[in-house]
Amino acid sequence: MILVEFTSPEIKEQAVRLWQEAFGDSREYISFFLENHGSCTCLTDEEDGALRSMLFLIDGELCSVPAYYLFAACTFKAYRGRGCMAGLLKKAEELARSRGKGFIALVPAEGSLFGYYSRFGYTPAFYARLAESSEPLELGSVPLFSWCGEHTEHILAENERFGTGVVKRNGMLFSLFGEDKIKVPVTRPEEKYRYGMLLTLNEEAAKKCPKNAYIGLTME
Repeated sequence: MILVEFTSPEIKEQAVRLWQEAFGDSREYISFFLENHGSCTCLTDEEDGALRSMLFLIDGELCSVPAYYLFAACTFKAYRGRGCMAGLLKKAEELARSRGKGFIALVPAEGSLFGYYSRFGYTPAFYARLAESSEPLELGSVPLFSWCGEHTEHILAENERFGTGVVKRNGMLFSLFGEDKIKVPVTRPEEKYRYGMLLTLNEEAAKKCPKNAYIGLTME
């Protein structure tokens, strides 16, 4: 199992502080992810021993094509506006291509970021609505983004330890929103239901690229 790696212990410590600054999670939660997750790649932007930006890539699959899920993309406030994240997104694309991935999927942290990611070739491709977790689940023919086994194991362990809000239905894991809601697919892609984006990386992926896909478990 390959755990999350950094160029030095100092950079790892800075990564924890950056994660806290950007997302407000506890040190315990962040350390649990960094020290226990397998099959996750962290890309960093560093200058003179200082971490400026980072993002994470987790293995998955969409339409039988190997894919990455990109999440926790963030930049220290002091370094924003300098192109750090733009460089990392390009680096992520190059790495994904070199490793034979056909897609990179992501869920923007807020609506305004759809425009930002579109500058790098990402297009809206995931649509869903909030529903009661007890509502009958109809996945139909909507293509599903599936996680690698290591990530599924980690999410279950994380939920057991921190109560992060995950429910299992139909053999799948779903993120809980609020007290008891999950995102369920919609049959037609509409802007009000969009929540994720996709970057297509090769011809095989382009032939299978869905206009409406679904991720039950999102890293938000």
